[in-house]
Amino acid sequence: MPEGVLAPPTRDRLQSAAALADARILSHAARSRAIDLYLTSGSGRTRPNRRWKVDLDALAFDPISEVDAEQGVRFSGSLGRAIALPLATAAREHSETLARITRLVDIERWKFGALAMGLSSFGALVHVPADYDVAEPIFITYRIGAFSAFPRTLILLEAGARATVIVDFQCDDGSFVAASSELIVEERAHLHFATAQRVDAKSVALESAVARVGRDGSAVLATADFGAGLILRDRESSLDAPGARLEQSALFLPTGAGHLDVTASVRHVSGNTTSQTVVKAAAGDSAIARFLGNIVILPHAAGSDASLRDDALILTPRAHIDSVPALEIACNDVKAYHGATVGAIDDEQIFYLRSRGLDESEARRTIALGFFEPTVDAFPTAALRDALTQRIVETLS
Repeated sequence: MPEGVLAPPTRDRLQSAAALADARILSHAARSRAIDLYLTSGSGRTRPNRRWKVDLDALAFDPISEVDAEQGVRFSGSLGRAIALPLATAAREHSETLARITRLVDIERWKFGALAMGLSSFGALVHVPADYDVAEPIFITYRIGAFSAFPRTLILLEAGARATVIVDFQCDDGSFVAASSELIVEERAHLHFATAQRVDAKSVALESAVARVGRDGSAVLATADFGAGLILRDRESSLDAPGARLEQSALFLPTGAGHLDVTASVRHVSGNTTSQTVVKAAAGDSAIARFLGNIVILPHAAGSDASLRDDALILTPRAHIDSVPALEIACNDVKAYHGATVGAIDDEQIFYLRSRGLDESEARRTIALGFFEPTVDAFPTAALRDALTQRIVETLS
């Protein structure tokens, strides 16, 4: 292996890194078990096509993180009676809340979720007490240099609570990020949760995320991904009791030679639950992307109403996107819909806009902005929506 080129870490190195991590965040025994799961589990993903070059079962990275556990995460927004703390601080001052969320969420079922848990070194805890409405959005900013990082975001909204949480990943070129998000929305609570990241072509961004919504609770989840050499997401949302509702939106825009692979599953555990998923993906240059969406309606979930819509836009002849929506329905008396489209920008639309005075690049950019608009609108705050629109414009320029 040439000097300066990383190799997949050995078992001993991974276990040594886990032993150095903060045992107050997660015990050393639990970390060791998670590392074993990472090493013995497959990614569960087949190569989307012959152009996919990344071996997901042999990723090279340094398991030792250089992030400062207290300084690597920043918060802004007026909290009132809610708390938002670095995970290292929360482990000292709110260990019971930390343990409560960990018990409720099984993030280690996925290979990279196990990695994130085993090496979790810093992150954030947001806890909103019962029947409290956080008036302003809570902003969490992760600042990550050109090294490995394993941020863990935990959010608990107790019964009747309301909050908006926005997570921003600011990563230097060449970073390796394996993140996890664990979201608990109890009965009658409402969470609007958004993440946005933009990393360079030399970086890797992995995320494993679970959301659980209780009786008459609701969650609105929005995700945006730009760039990166490799973006990999595993997301599962569970509607656990009657009246639970979920709206999730995602936009992806890989470019260059980037690889993006996203799976999103919605589980209707109880009847009389509702979910809606909207995905807008576009790929430019020679980027490769795949979205696998799945709606699961369990045997006792009669009265569920679920929809999944995935639209993909091919921006260049060498780009490629696979869209794979699926349904697993184990009972009657449900409403379920899925649909997917993959296509290039319509020449007639370009001709129409050019006849109105736009040049070809402006016409393509205008069409792409209109394509992404439904998912951009799902993000909280006008400032964030404007920033995402600007990122789309910059990426397409």
